[in-house]
Amino acid sequence: MNISYKARKRLARLGIVLAVLFSIALTIYTGWVVWAGRYIIYTRDGARLDLSVSEFLPEGTPAAPPSGNENVSVIYQDPIAEDDDISSEVKPTNILGYYIDLDALKNDISTVRSQLEALPDGTAVMLDMKNIRGEFYYQSTVGSKTSDDIDPEQMDRLLEYLHSRQFHVIARIPAFRDREYGLNNVPHGLAKKGGGGSLWMDDQGCYWLNPGNEGALGYLVRELMELKGLGFDEVVFTDFRFPNTEKIVFDGDREQTLIQAAQQLVQTCASSRFFVSFYTDNPAFPVPEGNSRIYLEGVAAADLHQVVNQAAVSDPKVQLLFITDVSDTRFNDYCVLRPLESAH
Repeated sequence: MNISYKARKRLARLGIVLAVLFSIALTIYTGWVVWAGRYIIYTRDGARLDLSVSEFLPEGTPAAPPSGNENVSVIYQDPIAEDDDISSEVKPTNILGYYIDLDALKNDISTVRSQLEALPDGTAVMLDMKNIRGEFYYQSTVGSKTSDDIDPEQMDRLLEYLHSRQFHVIARIPAFRDREYGLNNVPHGLAKKGGGGSLWMDDQGCYWLNPGNEGALGYLVRELMELKGLGFDEVVFTDFRFPNTEKIVFDGDREQTLIQAAQQLVQTCASSRFFVSFYTDNPAFPVPEGNSRIYLEGVAAADLHQVVNQAAVSDPKVQLLFITDVSDTRFNDYCVLRPLESAH
């Protein structure tokens, strides 16, 4: 297409005019941004122009990066223990109460219920929740087997009643004597000398767990936390010991291993409202710091003073608990549990 000379002249003049207008607009815009920028105020609602602001920048303090050496406190609250007062002093309390015989639970739980109804609110009550075969007397998510000895639904109803009466409810479970768990977790158990890695078994067909094994202790922690979640106020471990034999493979200090295991369990699971305690035949076994006590069974009333003097506790009246079937009132100066049938 041919463009005439006159048309080309008009297009050239138009291009010059547009270039001049663009230069003027750019100059005005740049001046506005530079001049007005000092009057723009930024708030949570957006930016706005405020001509009342001084054109001179105020004096200030240069910003500095945060120090990398600052300590920040982080508080972790166990979701299961949200109701615990972390500022509360951890101190055991004296308890006087009763234990429920396993045969009574198996044979006539209705009679047990009627005996409990006669007790005052807040009484301490202990009942078995697991046997040495590793079978639980309730529907556990930790263990793999439920015992046929007791109907789990009946146990659930009994626990619901105990909690409704604000009883101090104690679960008694074996610690390191557990056939089912040992069978399925061989590395966590006590091996037999010369057995090629197989576990040692006692005369009741039970395997024993290694108190120094982190896997075994982790299993006990899971049991504790599950029972705590079910509303128990205290869990006491039976068989918190090594089996009385030299036919097992263990080269460490047995006594020190048990002391460290007890300390770890109490530090991990005990709280101002939850006790972790231990059966023992050694009154001098050191009670871990925290809500914990030792349970002693078969102590004669005549030997009570001697046993108390042997105990390695700061407050025997609340840190020693005696299991007895006699009514001798000398036991009442300490924590004591008697058979439920003796309450009537």
